[in-house]
Amino acid sequence: MKKTIQIMTLSSLMATSSLFGGGNIAPVVPIEEVDPNPFYVGVGLLWAGISRDCFCPPDRNVRLKDSTWGGIVRAGYDYNQYIGIEARALQSSIESDWADKTTHYGIFLKPMMPVGEQMNIYGLLGYGHTKVETDCPFLKDEYTYNGFSYGIGLEYDLSDKEDDYEAHKENESDVLTFDREFDGHGDQEKGWGLWIDYQNLMHNKGPDNYKTNIVSFGITYDF
Repeated sequence: MKKTIQIMTLSSLMATSSLFGGGNIAPVVPIEEVDPNPFYVGVGLLWAGISRDCFCPPDRNVRLKDSTWGGIVRAGYDYNQYIGIEARALQSSIESDWADKTTHYGIFLKPMMPVGEQMNIYGLLGYGHTKVETDCPFLKDEYTYNGFSYGIGLEYDLSDKEDDYEAHKENESDVLTFDREFDGHGDQEKGWGLWIDYQNLMHNKGPDNYKTNIVSFGITYDF
């Protein structure tokens, strides 16, 4: 009996020594805190619709309408999945009739509403500078407007939440935690996406009642 107690005691001491010596303790995996980059950029194509009043002899006014194609660039900062800010610049001058060129740039508040893990509906509310150059059949003219502009659009993330999480890893074994709740939208997506939107640049402005609207679409990259 005494021998049995000695053996049990020795076994217990060896197990305790091994435990506290770290022999059977799994290595602690450090948890890396990630601060997602909120910046994104985008480039795309646009269609612009332009209309204005024009005096055409003899003694009558007509409403001229035209459309043209061009390009757009945009850059933004998403504070979270619900609100951001965006700057954009565009120019259209391809395949026009009398509307020679439309130039616009502005800065916008961007309210967003996530729809699932990969899509946002967003609005644009802000201030823009728009210049329209026209060649009316009887008068070459231009008009500049500085003021309110608005729009609405859709963004689609080509990755999913798991892809976004994996993209932030530097090593395969990394365990990540985010300083904000990981949502998979806007501020924390990483990589490529698509967008399409509508924007009103001006409505019945100036003595010739200029109206200018655009539809744009393209690709984005979130850092």
